[in-house]
Amino acid sequence: MDKKSETRQVISTLNLVTQFFVETFVGMILGYLLGRLLDNVLFTDKTILAYVFLFLGLFAGLSNFIKRVLKNIDGGNKDEETKRN
Repeated sequence: MDKKSETRQVISTLNLVTQFFVETFVGMILGYLLGRLLDNVLFTDKTILAYVFLFLGLFAGLSNFIKRVLKNIDGGNKDEETKRN
């Protein structure tokens, strides 16, 4: 590996991690706010839906992260195979 490809790999990894945290944080906040809104409409004293949507936001962020990592791994293997041929 040359210096340029190593730098690209580091930047790609940092981008992936940053996207994960931003997407997960935003998903959790939006899920919590939507859950609180629905709790206030449907239930007066309970915060059931706030926690449900909070965890849905968390799992959505994790799901997106896993999909991106798998796509990145598959894309990296395909690039290496084309370079060898």
